[in-house]
Amino acid sequence: MEQTSFLGGPAADPDARWEQLAATIREHNHDYYVLGRPTISDREYDRLFRELQDLEAAHDHLARPDSPTQRVGGPPLDSLEKYEHPSPMLSLQNSYDADEIREFDTRIKRHLGEDAPADIKYVVEPKLDGIAMELIYGQGVLEVGVTRGDGRVGENVTESVRTIRNMPLRLRPFEDGVPSRIAVRGEIVMTSDGFQDLNRRRVAAGLEPYVNARNSTAGTVRNLDPKNAAQAPLRFFAHSAGIAEGVTFASHSGFLAGARRAGFQLADGIVECDGIDAVIDALTALGERRPSYNYDIDGAVVKVDDHRLQQRLGFVSRSPRWAMAFKYPAEQAVTKLLRIEIQVGRTGALTPVARLEPVFVGGVTVTNATLHNREEIARRDIRPGDFVIIQRAGDVIPQVVGPVLDRRDEDAPPAPYEFPSACPECGTAIVEIEGEVAVRCPNEWGCPAFARTRLRHFASRHALDIDGLGDKLVEALIESRLVSGPADLYTLHLKRDRLAGLERMAKRSADNVLRGIDRSRSAPLHRILFGLGIRHVGESVARRVTTHFGSWSALVGATVEELEAVEDVGTVVAAAIREWFDEPRNQQLLAALAAGGMQFPDEEVEEVAEGSALAGKRVVVTGTLTTMTRTEAKAAIQAAGGTSPGSVSAKTDFLVAGAEAGSKLAKARKYGVPVLTEAAFRALVGMD
Repeated sequence: MEQTSFLGGPAADPDARWEQLAATIREHNHDYYVLGRPTISDREYDRLFRELQDLEAAHDHLARPDSPTQRVGGPPLDSLEKYEHPSPMLSLQNSYDADEIREFDTRIKRHLGEDAPADIKYVVEPKLDGIAMELIYGQGVLEVGVTRGDGRVGENVTESVRTIRNMPLRLRPFEDGVPSRIAVRGEIVMTSDGFQDLNRRRVAAGLEPYVNARNSTAGTVRNLDPKNAAQAPLRFFAHSAGIAEGVTFASHSGFLAGARRAGFQLADGIVECDGIDAVIDALTALGERRPSYNYDIDGAVVKVDDHRLQQRLGFVSRSPRWAMAFKYPAEQAVTKLLRIEIQVGRTGALTPVARLEPVFVGGVTVTNATLHNREEIARRDIRPGDFVIIQRAGDVIPQVVGPVLDRRDEDAPPAPYEFPSACPECGTAIVEIEGEVAVRCPNEWGCPAFARTRLRHFASRHALDIDGLGDKLVEALIESRLVSGPADLYTLHLKRDRLAGLERMAKRSADNVLRGIDRSRSAPLHRILFGLGIRHVGESVARRVTTHFGSWSALVGATVEELEAVEDVGTVVAAAIREWFDEPRNQQLLAALAAGGMQFPDEEVEEVAEGSALAGKRVVVTGTLTTMTRTEAKAAIQAAGGTSPGSVSAKTDFLVAGAEAGSKLAKARKYGVPVLTEAAFRALVGMD
C-alpha cells in the first residue's frame, strides 16, 4: 500500500518532506504566536508536529537546529559559556521629562549643524522590562542567542531561546533577501497573564510563587535546563540590529519593517514622529496606554530614524547620541516601616535598610527598601513605626521617599531615629571619612560582614564570575567555616564532600561550583583587579589600569605617580590602589591566590609598531570623518599604542578633527592641543 502524508498525496522523499513539514509548521507558529491569528486547529497542528518528530527520529540527519521540534528543549547544560558580542551592546542615556527630551533634540541639531532638518524624524517605541538579548543568524538560521552581559561579553543561552515560540529559528527574506549574517537585538519578556498562570501552577504544585515577571524571565532564560524555558510564557520582541552583512537599512523604521517581514514580533505602539512635539505627544500617549500592555514596560526609547544621521551623530562614552531612553514616573505606595536594619558593605560602609509590611508597587511585592544613609534618615525624620511612601526608582530599586506625618502613630518613637555608633556585626566603633556621607566599620580583617561581602563581590558576575556561588552559598560557606576569604575558594576542591553536604547542595551542584572556581583561575587581569574590591576601583578603572600596565607584576610594582598617568585615574584612586597593595594582609591574600592556581595572565594589548608616533599618546577623535568611521579611527589609535578618551583635557596630546568638530575643537584650542586633519592623522598612523 502506498504511504501518504497528512498534507495529502504520496509521501515525498524524507528530505523534501521535512522541508514541506517544517515550512508549514513555521507558518502556523508565526500565525499563532506573532500575528495572533491561528489558521489551524490544535489537533491538526499536533498531527503535523508528530509527523515531523517521527521523520527526524527515523532520519538522524534531519534533526537540524532550525527545526520546529527544537523548541521543546534539549538536555540540561553543565554551565553557560561566555560569548563576545560581534559589536558592543551599548546602554542609553535616560531622561525623565519633556524638557529633557527637547534638550535631546536641541543637542542633536546643534551637533548636525546648519544642515540639520527643522523637524527631525524620530521613532518612539516602548521600552520593555525584560532581559536584553542578541540573536545571531548565519544564512538566515539561528546560530547563537546571547545575553547582554556587560555589553561586550554575555552568556550563550541558545538552547533556552530556541524554545521561545514567537522567535524565528529560520528567517524569512528581508526586502534585500536573507542576510549572510545579522545580529537582531531585542527583549525577552514574560507576558502578564502567562506569569500569573505560571504562578498559579507553582502554587498548585506546592512551590513558592515567583516575585515578578522580569526576575523569573532572567532566571528561566539562564537556567541550565532548557526545558524550563520551553514551559515558560516567554516572548521575544525585536528592536534593533547589531551587525548586518548582506542587507542594508536606510532607516530604523526600515529595519523594523524588515524585521517584521523576516518573522520577528515588534512591541505594540511603535510610532514614527516628525519633530520633537510629535515625540512628546507619543510619549504621553504611550504612558497612558502602559497599564493595558500584556507585558511590563518601564519607559520608552526615542531614536533618530535616518541611519545616515545616526552615523554622523556617533557615540558619546558608552551611549549613542542619536537615542534617548525616557523613564515614566515611578509608581508609589504607602506601607508601614517595621524596623530599620543596618547592613555592612564590602568597604565597611553602614547602609540602612527599611523592613516593611509587604506592599505591591510597580508590579512587585516590596518588603525591603533602601534608606540611603544616616543623613537622609535624619533629614526626612524617618522613624520605625511610621507609615512611609515607597517607590521603585526607575521601576527597579525600591526606596523610601519619606514618612506620612499625618499618619504618625502615637506608638511611634517620640524621638528621631539614632544611627548606631558601633558596627552591628562586630561592635567596633564606626568612623567618619572626611568628605564622605557614609560612615564605616574600620575592622576590615575582624568583622564577619567584610568576609561575606568581600567574597560575594569577588565571585560576582562582573568580577571573577563564579557560576553557582550566590549569596546563600557564600553565607553557608562562611558559617560552616569552609571558607573565610577569596583564597580559600581555590582549596575548596579538597573539601568536596563537605561542600556537597551543605543545605540545598548535592554532588552535581558542588561539582558545578568547583568547575566555576577552576575556570576563574584564568580570569583576565581587569576582572581580578575589580574583584579584589579596592575602594574607588570600578570595572572601567580596573580595565584601564590593567590595559595600561599589561602585566600583574608591573601593576603591583607601580608607584602612585605611575598610576596617576593612567587615563581617568586621579590622585585619590592611585593612592587607594597603592595603599591596598602595600597592606601586608593583602599581600598574603595575593600570595594565597597564586598558590591556589590563580594565573594572573598578561592583559591582551595589541602590539605597537616600533617608533609609533602615537605610542602612549591620548588622541581624541571628533567630528565627521570621510574615509573611516570614528570607531575605525579609534581602533587605529589603539593599534598604534595610543588611547582615545571621549573628552578633551589638558592631558590630551592630539585632536583628530573631522567636519563639524564643535565644542571639542574649541576646547582643544583653549588648551593648546595640536589639531590633526583626517589626512594628517592617516599619514601619522601609516594608513596612506
